[in-house]
Amino acid sequence: MNAVTEMPPPAVRTLVHRKLDEATDAEVAEVHRVLLDIEARRLWKELGEEFAGDWREGRLTTENVAEAVRAHRAAESL
Repeated sequence: MNAVTEMPPPAVRTLVHRKLDEATDAEVAEVHRVLLDIEARRLWKELGEEFAGDWREGRLTTENVAEAVRAHRAAESL
């Protein structure tokens, strides 16, 4: 394990802020892309867990999914 992964989160936060301040515009854009990817994966996981719960509890069914798709298509065709 390297020293960075052993740092407490507040120290890592300070280091990341300093590095961002020193980064080029292209590097900041890349960091932003990586952060968006991390957020997308987190949201995808949360959404999957919520859908799984809805399926288990019967709140989400094949029929109401089909109805939602039909309603969306009808609204988009206006």
